[in-house]
Amino acid sequence: MRPPDDLSSLKHLPLVLGATGAFVVPAMWAFALAKPALVVMSAVMGLVFLASGLHLKYRARYSPRGALWGAVLAFLFFGSLLVVSATALAWRAHRPDLQPLALGLAALMWVGAMATGFIAERRRLRIIDASTGLPAPLVPLLDLKRHRILPLPSPPPPRAGTVAALTAVVLNVPLLLQIGGWEANDVVWLAMPALAATVTMVLASGFGPALARALAFMEVERRVGQRLVSARLDELQAVRRGFWLSRWLARDDGP
Repeated sequence: MRPPDDLSSLKHLPLVLGATGAFVVPAMWAFALAKPALVVMSAVMGLVFLASGLHLKYRARYSPRGALWGAVLAFLFFGSLLVVSATALAWRAHRPDLQPLALGLAALMWVGAMATGFIAERRRLRIIDASTGLPAPLVPLLDLKRHRILPLPSPPPPRAGTVAALTAVVLNVPLLLQIGGWEANDVVWLAMPALAATVTMVLASGFGPALARALAFMEVERRVGQRLVSARLDELQAVRRGFWLSRWLARDDGP
């Protein structure tokens, strides 16, 4: 897990994540759950995502262990995107008996996509740098003297902009297609498989490899006996001191 390129974007992150958990995630389960269950999910997910946003804004050091929690959030959000892509088809086909199968398919797509990216990255990490004895792809990302993880030289895993774009696809593209003259059935049969394919690609190319790197960094931590944190931690802490509630929620300790 890495801090955003624009650290000022952390200012509104708790509200954005809280709203996502309270409204967007439950909406993706509307075809599979009854209204009382959706109300409970809205409250629980709202609190989970709000708490995650507060932690990322005020306390996270963007360490490898933090990436594990990021995988949980990816499971909740992107898993819900896969759920809506599968259950919407069963709903449109007027086959509620197929909803359990649709949920199973969504779970299979999530696990398969994450496993594909994870395994591919683990194979890449098996290449060992002769001078350090560490995985060669990690060497340019490590400052072991300061116990810091340097920014990725390649494009980072999908960020908030990608998440927002995928949400816009879910909520707006079907409506636009209907306005353009498409029938509702045609829209669902076209948009939902496209959404599932997009989410699967994001998980396989971004979050699966990121999880593999996080576990590899944790192995490095055990070898050096020191936890690793983002190289931008000092900059991040300086920005946090300007946030409201930072006096009570932020911490300014070392790694």
